[in-house]
This record gives sequence, C-alpha cells and structure tokens, in this order.
Amino acid sequence: MIILEILVRIFINILFRGIILGFFRLIGNGFDKLYELISGNKKSADPIKVLEKKYLYKEIELIDNLNSTLKSGLKGAIIEVIDEHRFFAEFYDLNGHQMEYNGEFVFKIGMNQFKLKR
Repeated sequence: MIILEILVRIFINILFRGIILGFFRLIGNGFDKLYELISGNKKSADPIKVLEKKYLYKEIELIDNLNSTLKSGLKGAIIEVIDEHRFFAEFYDLNGHQMEYNGEFVFKIGMNQFKLKR
C-alpha cells in the first residue's frame, strides 16, 4: 500500500510539473514571441550577465604581462565582472598558492589580457 501511494505521488508530481506547468510555460513563451513580433521590441540580455555566465569562476591564462610578478602563461580565475572590458581576477603560482603583488591578491585585467583555459 505504501509503495502504491509513493508511485501515485511520483506520477502526480511528474504529471503536474512536467505536463501542466510545461504547457503554461509554452503558452507564456508563445505570448512573449507574439508580443516581440507585433511591437518590434526585442528583449535584450544584459551584457554584464552574459559575460558573467561566460567568464565568472572560469580558469584563465594570462597572455600579457601585468607586472613583474604576473607574467604571461600564469593561471588564474575570473572572480568578478566590472564592465564589458574589465574583470577582477586572482592568480595562482605553480604550487597552487594565491599570488600577491604589493599587498593585493585580486587584480584588474582587460578582456585582451587573458584567454579561457579549456
């Protein structure tokens, strides 16, 4: 009896969440698309949010020297997006310890000063 009750609850959850809510999401997306077609207004994504999704907490490698300590080829991670062209990043030495330069652990870098590691 308990197994039957569990199966019924699972079925109802799948039916409700998957089919019924999915149907209403589909209807809502359809109205959004129709509104975009009629009004000509396209919803634009926030460029900062797009950059955060692409770069935030990803492993990077420097391609330019930032200073005498932070040389090209050094590995690090993006920890904050400032704007479309600048980021805050931290870097690690060969032992995995966070690098420090002039008492700072976080460094401002430009978009053209690093590449994403795969």
